[in-house]
Amino acid sequence: MPKSIFKAENIKLHRSMLLYLHLAALIIFPLLIGIYYGSRKNLTTSANMVDMFNTILALISPLAISIVVSVVFDREEKAGNFQNWLTQPMSKGKTIMGQLIYYWLLYVIEVIGTNLIYYLVLTAVYHVTGISFLKLFSLSIVFAVLGFLQYEFAELVSLKWNIGGSLILGFFGSVISMLGVTSLFDLVWPFIPWAWQSRLTVFWRLNIPADYVKMATLSYLVPVILTAILSWLIFRYFNHWQGTKK
Repeated sequence: MPKSIFKAENIKLHRSMLLYLHLAALIIFPLLIGIYYGSRKNLTTSANMVDMFNTILALISPLAISIVVSVVFDREEKAGNFQNWLTQPMSKGKTIMGQLIYYWLLYVIEVIGTNLIYYLVLTAVYHVTGISFLKLFSLSIVFAVLGFLQYEFAELVSLKWNIGGSLILGFFGSVISMLGVTSLFDLVWPFIPWAWQSRLTVFWRLNIPADYVKMATLSYLVPVILTAILSWLIFRYFNHWQGTKK
């Protein structure tokens, strides 16, 4: 099932603007931020450079995810009113989820890739020291995994209220992500998917008590459990979706 879906999406990707959007996000974004902070390396710490980079990434991710999902949704709607989904021999849930996983995997590559390019710009070009490669790589993987539920929610809202609803969700997701780093969400952030990524910045900040870091680490068990439960429920919705009415 995934192999046939991924093969079809590879063909579609090369014929759409999504490929260029992904490439632009992968290359241009870390280069610009890297040049900006690298040229100001004497004004801040290396930890703060990575902290701010991932804060910006967490801020734009919800909207970027909604745009990608909306473009794919619009493409499928124009292909005979979702006939690519509704006429597959496999269940609709598997078809939609398989397609969603394909674009989420591209997101995983982008998140890890942007962090690595940013790291190379800072260390190789501007000779910034004090950034742990292993820590940056590990947290970028966690960051990408925490974005999966956002893809599912964006798809769910598109199926329910079309792409307008998905784009609105992305906008408010970015706002929530920005507020997620404030004290407003100190008690409830583990239950709000759009705050999960922005809260990862705590692992880059200096002078954070070890007990607080341990508590933050344990708190991420809640997002893991929520992702598992909500993914199952959303898959069931995908499976029973009957298409849109003209």
